[in-house]
Amino acid sequence: MKLLFVSNLYPPNVVGGYERLCFEMAEALAARGHDVHVLTSHYGAEKADYPRQTVYRSLKLFADEYNIYRPFTSSPEQRAEWSAQNVAELDRVLSEFRPDRIFVWNLYFFDESLLDAIKASGIIPVYLLTDNWLIAFLNPKFIEDYMRDRVFGGGPQHWSPTLLDRLRIASGRLPFRLPGHAIFASRFMQRLYSEAGFGFNGSDIVYHGVHLDPHAGVARARDRLRQTGQLRLLVAGRVVEIKGVHTAVEALPAIRAALPNLDVRLSIVGDSQDDAYLERLRGLAEGGGCGDAIEFLPPVAATDLSALFDAHDIYLFPSLYEPFSLTLILGLHAGIPTVASDAGGNIEIVADGQTGLLFPRGDAAALGECVRRLVAEPATRAMIADGGAARAGQHEFSNMVTSIDLALERAR
Repeated sequence: MKLLFVSNLYPPNVVGGYERLCFEMAEALAARGHDVHVLTSHYGAEKADYPRQTVYRSLKLFADEYNIYRPFTSSPEQRAEWSAQNVAELDRVLSEFRPDRIFVWNLYFFDESLLDAIKASGIIPVYLLTDNWLIAFLNPKFIEDYMRDRVFGGGPQHWSPTLLDRLRIASGRLPFRLPGHAIFASRFMQRLYSEAGFGFNGSDIVYHGVHLDPHAGVARARDRLRQTGQLRLLVAGRVVEIKGVHTAVEALPAIRAALPNLDVRLSIVGDSQDDAYLERLRGLAEGGGCGDAIEFLPPVAATDLSALFDAHDIYLFPSLYEPFSLTLILGLHAGIPTVASDAGGNIEIVADGQTGLLFPRGDAAALGECVRRLVAEPATRAMIADGGAARAGQHEFSNMVTSIDLALERAR
């Protein structure tokens, strides 16, 4: 099958996990005999070519050239010119390559004109919906209200459809009905898109997969904690507000007070280009008297994550909103006892008391109590380390590739 991936970013220029996953999926599908081309932006300073892939780095991203988190401004004329160029480039690639499927990964930092061109191409689109970018394009009011009220406002994230909602979905009378096939990263994302009024010709739920290290184990989680008089806590992921890093920082003073015999340390590892949020975290740390106990570190390569987890005692995953996390799966597989928020798809990975401990998102006191409990209860620590590793084993990358391959084949 001839596949054209379309993504706003592509390695070696990455911000989060989805760009790396896009690359790995393109590699895997090419290895299975598919003819893979990738259309992406020229954003970022690094360039690379990859065997078995044809990569076009020719789209223009509506983003600050030096920091993707900074607000981007342009004149209406410039935006219209860039949009026209992007559509023309898509048309050129489609006409030269003539793919069987357009595999749409993420169009954030483009505008709706590129989506319209994909829909009008006559080629079956398949949308990988790992976040809300498509809702933001077509129903921005919904996602603005959702983020304000239910993510940052603390309201319920998990939707229970009414009878009217069920009838609307069953009848197909959805305000945003798109051609092609949707692949959702979790049941949470499928429900979110349904609530926002989206429908497709077909859909699947395909949980993300990761390359699991066969040498990772859980024995260290049983006995190493507290041996050195230190408690090493870890947050790993993008250092942005939606990841809830501030909840871990806010919890640290109470954790230290509850565990006076331990030297409690918190490592925050990840992309920290969001300068304003980083300053907020530093202010929280100083205000809580914990500035000396927190270390901010740059992101590590995926191949180094196992060593990172092994250097810490408890993994904190405090997201306010999370469709489905690859890093969370890797943490569970590494056998590090994990404390995760109940946001989004987290509850589809972490079963409270079995594969990790859950706490209400944004609740620093509850997060702190989970940490105290893991220190005080070695049996619980060992049980969730075992359970987490077993759960992560269900998310081997090859399983995801097989499911994606089948979904692409049956897309109509």
